[in-house]
Amino acid sequence: MRRISALRLGSRARFQDRWSGRISAIEITEDWEAVNTVVESGFLLWRSSVRLPLSAVSDWTDDSVTFTCTSRQAFGHEVPPVAVPSRPIASDTPVSAPTVRIAGALIDQNDRKVQEVILSRRSGYLRIPVADVVFEGKTLALSAQPEALQRYRSDEEIGRSIHRAIRSDDGLTADEKRVLRFAVEGGAVTMSGNARVKNARGRAIEIVGAISGVTKVDDASHDDLSLETAVGLALDGAGIGRHSEIYARSSLGKLQLYGYVPSGAARDDAVRVAAAVAGVREVTSRLEVQPTAA
Repeated sequence: MRRISALRLGSRARFQDRWSGRISAIEITEDWEAVNTVVESGFLLWRSSVRLPLSAVSDWTDDSVTFTCTSRQAFGHEVPPVAVPSRPIASDTPVSAPTVRIAGALIDQNDRKVQEVILSRRSGYLRIPVADVVFEGKTLALSAQPEALQRYRSDEEIGRSIHRAIRSDDGLTADEKRVLRFAVEGGAVTMSGNARVKNARGRAIEIVGAISGVTKVDDASHDDLSLETAVGLALDGAGIGRHSEIYARSSLGKLQLYGYVPSGAARDDAVRVAAAVAGVREVTSRLEVQPTAA
């Protein structure tokens, strides 16, 4: 599974023993694989810097980078950088649009490939896919003017905006607001959880899609009618519907099974199959056992 996270220039460096320094540059290969980071620490004449491999990073967020080594190992040059042809991208890297500077990159934490470049300007942050940039000498040339680029906001900022927008909407019920979930990764939002009707899911997607910084919304949620249908199909597919009459009723993923089954084992099987259907949060059985006539 892809995990896209922003590695921001200026982020604080967290080592195993302490916080020390900030990220001043990211070194990338010709095919935009991030291989090293540059950490600067100190002040004025006492400033020092070190190149550290991205493989020595266990995690990064929008404002910090966590290394697997100690600061003593790092600044003692005990952790060698990746020795491949690469170039640094930093805040002083020339950009074809004079009003913007490089502020970081959105990187897939699995393969370390840069997906988008984060740019800063006076009015905020922008994002541009690496497919739309090219280096012309030392200058990063953009294929579009800054005004045409999508705004960048951190996943945490977007998450807070989603929470406020959903909470203040009058078209969703209080229960729907409580059980719908929104995961943000690199500006892409995945909506999960439950809604009463399909229109409510569409309403939530509309709200989230209109939030600044959101690049897309993937719907992994379930409404009650669709869930009841899916449970019925699952029971039929498992052969449990034979010699049984089962009705499923969902209330925001809390499922109740009604009807009758020929045995206690069939009842247990029905509960097990229903509970395994995506979107079911809880199953209550009201099934009656009515043995079939011999």
